[in-house]
Amino acid sequence: MKQHIVKGLLVFCVSLSIMLVSGCSKLNSGDEDSVKDSSTVFSESIAESEAESNSESDSEDLDVETMDFIKYNIYVEMNNYMIRVLDNINSYYTVVEDSSEFALIPDSGYTYKYDISPLDSSIVDDAVTVASMEPTFEVLDDLAQKIAEPMKILMDTFSEIYSCYDFADNQYARAKELHVPIQENVAAFEELAYAFMDEISNISDERVSASEQKMLDEGQLIAYNASHMITVANRILDECYKQGIDDANITELDLTNIRPLYEELTETVAAFHEATSDSDQLMKESLSSSTPLYGLPDSLVQSVEWMIKQVESQVPIQDPGREYLGGIIHIEQELSECIDQYNAVFAE
Repeated sequence: MKQHIVKGLLVFCVSLSIMLVSGCSKLNSGDEDSVKDSSTVFSESIAESEAESNSESDSEDLDVETMDFIKYNIYVEMNNYMIRVLDNINSYYTVVEDSSEFALIPDSGYTYKYDISPLDSSIVDDAVTVASMEPTFEVLDDLAQKIAEPMKILMDTFSEIYSCYDFADNQYARAKELHVPIQENVAAFEELAYAFMDEISNISDERVSASEQKMLDEGQLIAYNASHMITVANRILDECYKQGIDDANITELDLTNIRPLYEELTETVAAFHEATSDSDQLMKESLSSSTPLYGLPDSLVQSVEWMIKQVESQVPIQDPGREYLGGIIHIEQELSECIDQYNAVFAE
């Protein structure tokens, strides 16, 4: 069976100075209604902006800054949904053979539909809509249009699997039907998805770097350190993904590049606490609480520390598909919560 490695799970889920739903991996996938929220917001933003524009002049377009804001956020959200599709693919092929003919993997220990989440494919329509609009995102515009068909087919098929309860009838007749579109679109989707994620990672890195520099220039030390701790944690996860490491093979992780990042994370969190202990700094940044992120920064540091100790112990994780203290999934969970709280406190 081919390896369906989910890489870069949280690297691209952050747009630190604008409000996003973190929605990383399966951590916040929820049910289909909750999945619809962010893409619906984006669709409504476009509709409202276009309505306002048309009310002023039929030929007047959205201003470049507004369109850049909308388009970038849609592409970030598109990326996050790609990750969910990759999660579903990974779950699907944990139970089903990777072959043209449908067959369950003998003694997999799981049942059909294992860990499959429903996905609202309207985000794909949003991405295709903005792909032809200015400003141009060249590579992403092209990839968004190319990936639209296989991505939408996979999302709709997985949603159908999630809601299907008669899949085992007539010797898995319905499951066999649903296997065809998955098998036909997985390879094309994965190739385009990884290219899309790599490109938006580069764009996101540039934007986050510029945003953090602006925070420093303006003396926003609390916001900066809150942002930078997320940036550093993302780099730690990115290093894990680059090595092809997940919780199933975590003992193989080379800690050479992880250790200095862990030290940077620890120092950043310490600087965050120092800044939040200064009442003048809190007032400067219009914060009423000295614990705007609660205990999440310390939990994030601890999750990385536990992972390092897990690797050093050379004890494998017994159930790598579940959240485990010392595992990468646990870091993802802690980081996702930090992102949500950051957005709630600092996003404009």
